[in-house]
Amino acid sequence: MEEVGLLLAVLIATTMAAPARAIHRGYDAPFGSYRFMVSLRLADTPDDHRCGGTLIKPDIVLTAAHCVVRVPSGGLVAVIGADLPDWPKAPRSSTLGHRIPETFDFRLDNRDDIAVVRLANPQITPGIRLAAGEPRVGARVVTAGWGCTNAPPVCRVKAANLQASGQTVLPDASCGRDVFWTRPTYNARTNICTKGTRSRSTINRGDSGGPLLVRDRRGAFRQVGVTALGSDSTAKLYAGFTSTPVERKWIDAAIRSLRTG
Repeated sequence: MEEVGLLLAVLIATTMAAPARAIHRGYDAPFGSYRFMVSLRLADTPDDHRCGGTLIKPDIVLTAAHCVVRVPSGGLVAVIGADLPDWPKAPRSSTLGHRIPETFDFRLDNRDDIAVVRLANPQITPGIRLAAGEPRVGARVVTAGWGCTNAPPVCRVKAANLQASGQTVLPDASCGRDVFWTRPTYNARTNICTKGTRSRSTINRGDSGGPLLVRDRRGAFRQVGVTALGSDSTAKLYAGFTSTPVERKWIDAAIRSLRTG
């Protein structure tokens, strides 16, 4: 199926979620500022990038629920703190398990599209802190990921290294059914909607689970969202992110559950 809503159809029709999107019309990210980036793969295909993620604790990766739903416990491996040219020689870190919200169900909507994954071995790579609150409408934010750099929905040109894209936060009313019109409906309070600061710069396949980033007063990145959903409109190439401030209590509880369970 070659439509922008491919991710959703594949998720519902198959037992495994497919990677969603990567960045079109982005720019080469200075990887030294993005060492917290994680490439998640299936343990059965450890050389194939599946979804993005971020290291938020030495042993915890944050990603999207649709990236790990129906994957068995320990069925993921991660490449941490390495850009695409270094992946062939980078270690594959095994995982112990993951958690997704009980309320996540992509057959209904994209609410609570978030997950945490526990690594088998704590990392020394610097992680990223979560933002305390959501950015205001009109704020400039950044998303990053690996994958296809041509215009969605097809995948023809893969990135040679991590790509980033400046985005502007839109009001919720801008992201109605004219943008996200296929199942699931988009109207969930757990999401932040953005459009590219550069015309038509947006997510594409391979970027699901990656971060939406803001800068604090010192200029350091903080994570405010998880890449969840791409536009179904070819005119409005907007993107949807699960809000980490909204999900913060669930994230903390899920981490405790992974470490004690």
